[in-house]
Amino acid sequence: MSESFLDCYDHYFDDIYRYVLHKTCNKWDTEELVSDIFRKAFEHFDLSKAYTYKKAWLMVIARNTVIDFYRKKGRVTVKENMEPYLEPYNFQDALEEKDEIECLKKSMNLLPDLDSEIIQLRYFSKMKFREISELLQQPEATLRVKATRIMKKLGVLISHCLECDERKGCRKADEPIQTGACSERGV
Repeated sequence: MSESFLDCYDHYFDDIYRYVLHKTCNKWDTEELVSDIFRKAFEHFDLSKAYTYKKAWLMVIARNTVIDFYRKKGRVTVKENMEPYLEPYNFQDALEEKDEIECLKKSMNLLPDLDSEIIQLRYFSKMKFREISELLQQPEATLRVKATRIMKKLGVLISHCLECDERKGCRKADEPIQTGACSERGV
C-alpha cells in the first residue's frame, strides 16, 4: 500500500500543488493545504480504488480541502495574482502584454464558479476531460462542450477588455467587464 501511495505522491504532487496555489495565491497556505491533502490521501488510500484515475481522486480531496479552508477562513478573493501559475503553461507567450494578462484575470473573475473550475482543471492543472468528468461527476461530452463555450466566452471578454483599454477610460478599473459595447456611462 505504501509503495502505491508513494508513486501517487511523486507523480501528482506538482499538479496538486499548482492547483492549490492557483486557488489560494499564497505559498504558505498552499504548502499547509497540500500537506493536509496528502495526509488525507494516505489515511484513506484504500478508497482510491473506487476511482479509475488517481489524479481525479486526489483532485477531489484537494478541491474539498480548499473549500473547507475558505469556509473556515471566510470569503476571500482568489485569483488576484495569476502570473506565477501562468508561466508553466506558456500562457505568457499567448498573452505577452501585461494588459492582456490583466484582462484574463478580470475575465476569469467574471465566470461562474463551475465555469472557472472547469477552465482551471483543464488548463492550469492539465487534467484530461475524463478525469474532470470523474471529479465533477458530469458527462465527459458535456464538459467538452462547456469548455469550448467557456473559452469562446473568455475570448469575447478579453477582446472587449483590450478594446476598452485601448480607448483608455472605457471602464473604471474596479468595474466588471461587460460583453456588450461600452455604454454611455463609461463602462
